[in-house]
Amino acid sequence: MIPTSVRRLFSRISLRLMLFNALLVFVPVAGFLLLGTYEQHLERAQIESMFRQGRLVVAMMQSGGAARPTIDAGDTRYRLIDRRGRVVFDSGSPRGPQLEAGESAPRHNWLYRLGAAILRRPLRWLRPVLRPLTSSDAYERSAVLRGKEVQDAFQGRSSVEKRVSSDPGRPVTLYTAVPIYKRGEVTNVVLVSRTTADIRQDLHAIRLSILQIFALSVAAALVLTLMVSTTIVRPLRQLRKEAGEILDRRGRLRKRFKGVQKRDEIGDLSRALERLTRRVEQHQQLTEAFASDVSHEFKNPLASIRTATEMLSTVESPEDRARFLRVTEMEIARMENLLAQVREITRIDTEIQTEEREAVDVAELLRRIVDGFRLRERDRVQFDVVVPDAPLTVKASADRLIQVFENLLDNAVSFTPPGGRIAVSASGGDRAVFVSVRDQGPGIPPENLERIFDRFFTYRPAETQRQRHTGLGLSIVKAIVEGYGGAVTVANDPNGGGAAFDVTLPA
Repeated sequence: MIPTSVRRLFSRISLRLMLFNALLVFVPVAGFLLLGTYEQHLERAQIESMFRQGRLVVAMMQSGGAARPTIDAGDTRYRLIDRRGRVVFDSGSPRGPQLEAGESAPRHNWLYRLGAAILRRPLRWLRPVLRPLTSSDAYERSAVLRGKEVQDAFQGRSSVEKRVSSDPGRPVTLYTAVPIYKRGEVTNVVLVSRTTADIRQDLHAIRLSILQIFALSVAAALVLTLMVSTTIVRPLRQLRKEAGEILDRRGRLRKRFKGVQKRDEIGDLSRALERLTRRVEQHQQLTEAFASDVSHEFKNPLASIRTATEMLSTVESPEDRARFLRVTEMEIARMENLLAQVREITRIDTEIQTEEREAVDVAELLRRIVDGFRLRERDRVQFDVVVPDAPLTVKASADRLIQVFENLLDNAVSFTPPGGRIAVSASGGDRAVFVSVRDQGPGIPPENLERIFDRFFTYRPAETQRQRHTGLGLSIVKAIVEGYGGAVTVANDPNGGGAAFDVTLPA
């Protein structure tokens, strides 16, 4: 079985694109770039061969003393030239290269002709501009030869020249001239000429091979394109379709992206969008529920205010009017407190990730907060604080952490009976800081443990209802702690009764 990491590597879109480009572009381009170098190499090899043949002819003449040697010219032409430039000996026109039985010329291949028709103009632009070659038509038929290579040979230098014919195909002929010395002077020159037909035939065969490779590359590229269309374009179109259907006309989220099991980047994107829309949907549901809860919470104080104001117009007793005014003032104060806490929890949801953070010593912060509560509660409730002397540092806003611990202590104080005790402890390590707040109240009913942090949820036994609560204090605690990447949990203390709140913050 192939390991998951290997399968994931070969499913990467970047790897497929790299193989696609290498196959389609680099192989044919490399072949055409090397073709010019190969042609120059063949031409130099032919020139060296012609010089060796010319020197061999010179050696035969000097050793045998023959003025007109007998030579089997084959595909090479030999001419002996005197100092006046006259052709003293001519081996005759060379025989061109012969194809073996059953072999067809590459230029007659349909693929070669198609490639030549398409690439002739682009290759002409890419080739460097060279000095135009002189014609070899008159040079091949002339009885007197005074070309540059012949003149250089009479000066004692072996020389080479290249000329082009006007015949169909414009064949190119190479000329090498080798001097013949007699008593230290150049008396004659051996001119060796040979067409580049062999070279051109080899190049035609190589070009045909490159075109065949190119055709195979294009065919493979088409197959890969279909694969890319299946693995990239189609999933992207599906994502685009889902993105267009995800919102209704009012801009509300009505469906979510469907995550797929593909292991490439498209699959990763699809799953990320699915997670994103799921979180947006959850946030939308929470926002709607929050708005509904806020509306519901405002109904009671508004109803009390409306009733009190209606009664004010009907009662005449000063005592009754004062009582209804107090009711109105209490409900207005309750609404102001509710609005303040709603605004605060909304700010926490939207701003806690961007708020400036600093290193805060949780141990020292708890000592200060508990000292303030001791002054406020005096002897009604006792506080037991167990924190280490060493700092317990977290990266957060000190004001936000004060909100967390004050709300937890407010909650503990409201449930603890007179003379009771509240235990506050803190500990930590390299990765996290732990804070615990335990009271001696009646505890939390099991059915309410999972709802205790819900917004506007409040549970107050009759004996603990000293004042009316909004049910947002513990929700604010959870929002702040989770905004810092921590967690807050609650349970009933099995040892001493009451509730135990545990806060975990990253160190």
